[in-house]
Amino acid sequence: MEEGDRPRVPSGTTLRFASLVLLAVATTLFVFGQYASVWGRATSLDNARCQVRSGLYLTSTLAVDPDESKWDGYRACMATFLGTRAVWLAGGLVLLFAVALLIYALRPAWLRYRRNLVPVPEELDAPLAELVAEAGLTTAPTFLLDRAKVRAGGVAFGTRRRKYVALNVGMMALRRIEPESFRAIVLHELAHVRNDVSITYATLAIWRAFVVAILTPYVITLFRPMPVGYVSYAQIGGLVLLVLLVFAARVAVLRAREKHADALVVRWTGDPAPYRLLPTSGRFRRWLGHHPAPASREAVMRDPKSLLRPGFWETLGSAVAVQIAWWHAAAGLRELTWYRAGNESFLVMRIVWAVVVAGLIGLIAWRGAAFGPRRGTFALPGLAVGLGLVVGDRLDVLNLLPITPHGVIASTALAGTATLVTIWAGHCATLVRTRWHGWFLGLSTAVITFTLLGWFNEIRAAEALWRNNIVPVLDLVDASVAKAVVLPYVLNFNRVPSAISLALLWLVPLVLRREFPRFAALAGVLGGVLAAAAVVLLGSAGAPLEATAWQVVAVVVVQLVVVAAARVDRVGALLTAWLIGMGGTTAIWLTHLNGTQVDSVLARQPHQVLPVLGTVAALVAGGYGLQRAQTRSAPFWAVGIAVAGVALAVWRPVADATAAVIEPPPPAATEINTDQAVNTWIFGGGWDRMMAVVRAQDKVFAGVRAADPAAIAAGCEQLGPVLREPFPLPPDPRIATTWTEGLRAMENGTRSCLVVFRDAGKDDGSMSSEFLKGLDQLENTQNALIEAQKRAVS
Repeated sequence: MEEGDRPRVPSGTTLRFASLVLLAVATTLFVFGQYASVWGRATSLDNARCQVRSGLYLTSTLAVDPDESKWDGYRACMATFLGTRAVWLAGGLVLLFAVALLIYALRPAWLRYRRNLVPVPEELDAPLAELVAEAGLTTAPTFLLDRAKVRAGGVAFGTRRRKYVALNVGMMALRRIEPESFRAIVLHELAHVRNDVSITYATLAIWRAFVVAILTPYVITLFRPMPVGYVSYAQIGGLVLLVLLVFAARVAVLRAREKHADALVVRWTGDPAPYRLLPTSGRFRRWLGHHPAPASREAVMRDPKSLLRPGFWETLGSAVAVQIAWWHAAAGLRELTWYRAGNESFLVMRIVWAVVVAGLIGLIAWRGAAFGPRRGTFALPGLAVGLGLVVGDRLDVLNLLPITPHGVIASTALAGTATLVTIWAGHCATLVRTRWHGWFLGLSTAVITFTLLGWFNEIRAAEALWRNNIVPVLDLVDASVAKAVVLPYVLNFNRVPSAISLALLWLVPLVLRREFPRFAALAGVLGGVLAAAAVVLLGSAGAPLEATAWQVVAVVVVQLVVVAAARVDRVGALLTAWLIGMGGTTAIWLTHLNGTQVDSVLARQPHQVLPVLGTVAALVAGGYGLQRAQTRSAPFWAVGIAVAGVALAVWRPVADATAAVIEPPPPAATEINTDQAVNTWIFGGGWDRMMAVVRAQDKVFAGVRAADPAAIAAGCEQLGPVLREPFPLPPDPRIATTWTEGLRAMENGTRSCLVVFRDAGKDDGSMSSEFLKGLDQLENTQNALIEAQKRAVS
C-alpha cells in the first residue's frame, strides 16, 4: 500500500503481537486460577469441595443434573470464594503487566549502561540527519555509538516517548568504504524507529515478565513437597504447549518486524537488494533467533507487497490464541460464578467471541484485498482460522476432554465453515470503496460469525448432544427421508439469526457492488414457481411429516437444477436459491394448511431448513458459469427480498394437536463418569475426611499399644465425634457402602470402648471385633478410591 493510502492496512506484526498478549494472558489466568483454587490448602480444591457439598458432579460426560437445588447449592458455595478468586485472577494480570511495564520503561537505560553507549561523532550528524528526513521521521531518534562492536550494524531501541539508534563502531569504516551499505543499514534501523520499536520492546517486556513473574514461580510450586493443588500430567503438558506458543509468538513478532523494515528500505532506496551482504545464522539461531532466514528476507525485498498477504501460520497462531484466551477468560468468569446458566453470560461471551473472531477474519480480508485477490489468498488463511479454532479448543488445559467421532465431525464442519466465511469476507473486502462500506461489511461479518461459527463450544458436547438431543428425535421418525430433513431442522435451532446470516451472504456483495442480478432473480422466481408446482404435485397425502419431508427434498432438487442451469456466479446462485426456498416455503404452508393450522411440525417452519439446504445447493451447483451483465441500481430490491425471506423465518403458523412432536424427550437419568466424580470427591474433602478418621483411630490404637486405659478412653471419646461428622458419601454406590459400613463398625467399637475403659463396664468382645471390621472396610474403601482415581486420570 502506498504511503498516502488511507486507511493504513495493519501489519502482520500487529497481529502477532496481539497473539502474544492473548496467549500470555491466557496462561496467566490458568496459573493464577490454580493459585486461587488451592492456595493454603493441601488437598482440597474449592470447586471440588463445592461439587461435593452440593452433590453436583461435573464430569466429562457433560451430563446436566436436572435438580436445580444442587445447582443453587453449588453456586452459593462457589460465591463464598468470589472475593478471593477475583483478587487472584486480577492480581495475576496486574502483576504480568506491571512487571512488563517496568521492564519496558527501564530497558533503554539498562542497554545504554551495559553497552556503555556514547553519542556519535559530530561527523555523522549531517548524514544521519539527511537519512532521518529521507525516512520521513518528524522527530529524530537519539543516535549513539557502541564502541565494543566492530562489526558493521546497529540496533533501534527505546520506548514510545524516546527512541534510540545505536550504531556499531564498525559503521564508521563502512561509511567510508561502502556508503550505500551504510545508508541501507541506517535506514533499516530508522524503519524500526518509524514502525515497530515500541511494539518490539513491548513484546520483549511481556515475554520476560511472563517468564520471571508467572512461569518460574509456578514451576517452583510444582516441585514443592506438597504441590499446589492437583495438576495432572495432561495439564502440565498443556501448560508446556502454552508456553511454547507464547515463545513462538514472541519470535514471530521479532522476525516480522525485520521483513517490514526491509520492505521500507527497498521503497526508500529503490534498490531490491540494498544490503551487500545479509548475515547468515546457524540452524539453532535460524529456529530461535530474532532474524528471519536471509532467503525469506530477500524474497520480501524482491516483492514487498507480499507482506500484505495474510499468512497461514500467523493466522493459525492468532486463531489458536483467540480460542485459548476465550476459554481461559470463560473459566475465570465461571470461577467467579458469573459465567453460568440462568443469566445472560453465555450470550454476552458469545458476542465477545464473535467480535474478536470477526475482527481476525476482517483483518485477513483487509490485508488480502490490499494484496490482491490471487489463488489461495483467502482460502488458506480461512482454513487456518478454522483449524486454529479447533486446535485452540483442544489446547484448553482446563478442560482436557477425549476426542470423539462426533467431535471430529463437528470440528470438520467448523473448520470448513470458517474457511468459507473468510473467503466470503475477502471477496467482499475487494468491493469496499468507502468507509461506510467497511463498517457495513464489518458488522455483517460479526453477525455471520456469531451465527455460523458461534456454536464452537458445542463441539465439546457433540457426543452428548447427539446422544441426548438428536438421536431421540430421529427415533421418533420412521422414514429415512424424514430423518434426513429433520436433522438440519433440529440442528438449526436459531432459525431467525441463521436466516439473517444466510441472507447477508448474498445481500452484502450486491449492496457493495450496487448491482441487482436480474437474471439470477428471474431464475429464482421461475424456480420458485417450479418448486411450488412440485410441492403441489406431491401433495400432503399420507403421514404429514413424511409428506412434508418429500416436499422439502423436491424444493432442494429444484434449487440444485435451476442454479446449475442458470450458470450465474455464486452471489447470484445464493439469491436464486433463496427465492426458490421462499416459493417452496409458501407452497408447503398452503398444501398443509387446515383452517388456520398445519398438520406437521416440519410444515410449520420449512424455512428453518430450506435456507440452509439452499445455501449448500448454491455453493455446490453455482458459480461455474460466466459472469453475466448486472444492472447497476440502488439495492432496494435485494433488501426487500432479504427482509421478506427473514420474515418467513420469523412468522410461522400453528401446528394442530395431531402434529407429531419432534423434540427430544427429557433425559431419563443423569449419567456421570463415576470415576471422575470419585476423584472430585477425594479432592473436595473426601480424602481429608478419611485421613481425619484414620488419625483419630490411631490415637485409640496408640493407647492400646501402650496398655494405657486412660489413653484408650480419651482416644475413643475423640473418635466418636469424628465418625459422626456429617459429610457427603462417595458418589460410587459400592464405595459408599464400604465407607458407611466401616464408619458404622468403628462407631460401634467406639461405644463398646467407652463402656469398658471409661465406665468400667464388662468387655463382651464386641469392641475388638467391631474395630477390626471397621478397619477392614476402611481399607477396602481406600483401595477402591485409589483405583477409581487411577482410572479417572488415565
